[in-house]
Amino acid sequence: MLARRRKDEPITIRVERDAFLPCYRHLIDHPAYIHFLWGGRDSGKSTFIAQLLLLECLRSPYFRCILVKKTFESIKDAQWQTLKDIAEEWGISHLFKFTESPLQVTCVNGNKFIARGCDKPEKLKSIKDPTVAWYEEGNQLTEDDFITVSTTLRSNKQKVKQYFSFNPEVKGNYRDHWMWQYFKDHCSRGINTFEHTMEMELPDGEKISIDYTSTHTTYHDNKYVSSERKALLESLKFTSPYYYQTFTLGKWGNREVKQRFAFAFDRGKHLGKPVLNEMEFVWLSFDFNVNPICCSVHQHYDGKLRTLSCIKLADSDIYKLCDQIRAKYGHCTLKVTGDATGKARSALTKGNVHYYQIIQQQLNLGEMQFEVPTVNPPLEKSGLLVNAVLARYPYECHEDDASALVYDFENVEQDADGKIRKQDRNDPAQQADAIDTFRYLLEAEMKQYIDIDYF
Repeated sequence: MLARRRKDEPITIRVERDAFLPCYRHLIDHPAYIHFLWGGRDSGKSTFIAQLLLLECLRSPYFRCILVKKTFESIKDAQWQTLKDIAEEWGISHLFKFTESPLQVTCVNGNKFIARGCDKPEKLKSIKDPTVAWYEEGNQLTEDDFITVSTTLRSNKQKVKQYFSFNPEVKGNYRDHWMWQYFKDHCSRGINTFEHTMEMELPDGEKISIDYTSTHTTYHDNKYVSSERKALLESLKFTSPYYYQTFTLGKWGNREVKQRFAFAFDRGKHLGKPVLNEMEFVWLSFDFNVNPICCSVHQHYDGKLRTLSCIKLADSDIYKLCDQIRAKYGHCTLKVTGDATGKARSALTKGNVHYYQIIQQQLNLGEMQFEVPTVNPPLEKSGLLVNAVLARYPYECHEDDASALVYDFENVEQDADGKIRKQDRNDPAQQADAIDTFRYLLEAEMKQYIDIDYF
């Protein structure tokens, strides 16, 4: 690559065609504004996106790119470092300033790359007129992450381009992942690389087309992969068939959870679409983390337990949660249980009232409708009850309306002593809010129905 810059003209560069892997060249100057680059490891996805964006940064009169990952601190060793390595390799690093505080890349023409993590969503709103967003490891983002970022991408300059690079491995069932909707129609038929138009009709009748591309690659598409890396990826066929499918072949798969807390949960056995029976009690089970705050809704009658829904609100409060409950279940006869800490002094809110007092006021309930324990059940003990109910008692969970609980059933892990892993609140699988509401419900309603040596 050669680069030159005169004071009286914009930066111009010449790039040899071989600088780009053939499998990605169709994306250069492609008119679509959403591009998914996915597949196996060592396929050069991130390298190509970095190459393309460096060129756009140099050539464009105005360019502002957001580098997005699940956590802010991981961006430096990912997109930021990849951009830096390519700039040095191409001999154009003198045209950029790479800073760590703030974490960004600034071009001599004023264009820049700005790092933002989904663990600090409030900082996304501070970026004015972005033109591009690059989501690295997009499979790790939740739908809430994507909605938060994508709705922030407003610009008066132009439509914002979005690039996703990821390996198709997700926690839970990949068919439930928000990303799968972009691929299911094609990938289900064995078509992984394609162009597609999604038609959207607005409330006023206007129809909008969203064009996007899908480019699937593996290490076979990257001529620069070493023989050692090829051998390692191929060896997974014998050491870990699951990882061979996802990391080597780049096929959609479900991440293995080695020690599931709810190990007795079975999709085929437990999922369905139970409907509300207005003649029976409705149980509300609460967990009071601020982000997210959660309530699961259940009914138990005729010898069967049913989970109707699981309401999980990010960056919300007990009042908004009660608003949603009242709108859908306010006409029913309600019973309440949940997190014992919700009535502790530490749970006092404005007005010197605790969470359960607010629930009582907001839902117009009597004291006899509450069955809240004085202390929460021990994790290792309630795990026995959770799995006993799932294994021995008729149970049906709504596959759509209680998807947050389904996610926890399939992804929350336990330690060797039976306790739920909750060390990292940034990891959705370690939040465990939905499964906590299920534990509280079983403690209040189901112990007398299950014959286990609980104590």
